[in-house]
Amino acid sequence: MAYFFLIVGILVFNNFNPITMTRIFILLLALVNISAYSQSVLVQPYLQPGNSPSLSKEQKVLIWQTDSIPGKYKVEFSLVAPESKVSVAKISVTTLKLSNKTTLLYRASLNGLKFDSKYFYRVTLNQDKIAEGIFESRTKKQQTKFAVFGDCGAGTPQQAEIAYQVYQQNPQFVLVTGDNVYRSGLEHEYRKNFFPYYSASEATPDTGAPLMKEIPFYMLLGNHDVFGFDFDKTPDGLAYFYYNDLPLNGPVSPYVVKPVGNDALLKAFRSNTGSRFPRMSNFSFDYGNVHITCLDANPHANPLDPMFVQWLAEDLRNSKADWKIVSYHHPGFNSSKAHYDYQTMRLLSPILEELGVDLVLTGHVHNYQRTVPLTFEPKRDKTGTQYVISDEGRVDGKFTLDETYDGITKTKPKGIIYIVTGAGGAPLYDVTLSGKPDLWKHDPQDNWVPFTTKIVSDIHSFTMIETIGKSLVLKQLDAKGVVFDEIKITK
Repeated sequence: MAYFFLIVGILVFNNFNPITMTRIFILLLALVNISAYSQSVLVQPYLQPGNSPSLSKEQKVLIWQTDSIPGKYKVEFSLVAPESKVSVAKISVTTLKLSNKTTLLYRASLNGLKFDSKYFYRVTLNQDKIAEGIFESRTKKQQTKFAVFGDCGAGTPQQAEIAYQVYQQNPQFVLVTGDNVYRSGLEHEYRKNFFPYYSASEATPDTGAPLMKEIPFYMLLGNHDVFGFDFDKTPDGLAYFYYNDLPLNGPVSPYVVKPVGNDALLKAFRSNTGSRFPRMSNFSFDYGNVHITCLDANPHANPLDPMFVQWLAEDLRNSKADWKIVSYHHPGFNSSKAHYDYQTMRLLSPILEELGVDLVLTGHVHNYQRTVPLTFEPKRDKTGTQYVISDEGRVDGKFTLDETYDGITKTKPKGIIYIVTGAGGAPLYDVTLSGKPDLWKHDPQDNWVPFTTKIVSDIHSFTMIETIGKSLVLKQLDAKGVVFDEIKITK
């Protein structure tokens, strides 16, 4: 419309001169052409793992989001080596009509990748470069190095600092233990509170870092990630299933988040998420000599669902990895005041112990906690056939603590070490608990014993895990990059 009034004004001023009219017509065509191809990139291209859980095949998926104007994109990728063959990725596009706004979500599948290799990719629009980057495919070597944090997407300065420090550590991938964005897991919250920090144009403590441009994020479902399940109230809810592209090897359990709303919104959501919903609620993957099983621990989940238990047991039993790690959002073993009562995931302890799990990584509580190695037998009812769970979610039982393990000279634990790493950016919980074990106590004794050996609740932090063969080192670093906790586990 602005173009129309501009042209009319020029014509009137020039008394409809034919030469001027010809020039105006050419200008109008140019403006229409520019308008047809101009496009805003709302989320810059970022890497995702794709549906490649085992080490039998390797792929990556590039995802980006634009406004409603379609674009002719091209994604090329090749090995970083002289005279490497250039491949062209297959691109799909999904039209999202959310909250009266239309955007386009693009996916490019980079298939047939070699393991232990470095790749270059370039994204172009009408031959103009939009993005490019270099990434490494998964390794088959007996080693890994990865970062873990949760409760992050709150749009805080500390979130940027953590992203920057993670980038300095050069991890192979990032595991996010849930609550990816606040407040309700909405599409516009990801664009405001998540991607700007992990897809920053440069690495600085003030802005974050271009992490997602180079390494994949494996994200879990936290409680805030499913708050937007009512599409009548939040049409752009459950955006986790839009923005992630993760292994689809989990069970189709009936105990998943169930979106509600008018039929048109529900139909569009299921169409736009495809097989990702609800499969990505639970998944597992291999990376080097580590097998990581990621679980949905929200109240809608049922850790004793027979279908879920069977999948979990087979998943862990079939793994030949040196290290077995399980991750979920809500911790079962937590000595903080916040979220103490919800202990439902304790019910999985006997299964995890039996199948040789080494570490459990959680979030939800916005601080850092580490337990001693422990085993736990949940309390059963009088018949001995069912576990006892209180209305609040408490699970009593029998604890066995390995108090000889110190992670320095005695490095072979008897039991599982449980980690809370929920200080990734959101405001901290229970800041007065740091270094004060007398304040960690809870009653009664069959619900809490001194299983926690470390709580740091007054600083934001993240976890780095590195494995080399039968040795694993876990470090906790603060927002300045200082290591304040470190343990070693050997087999």
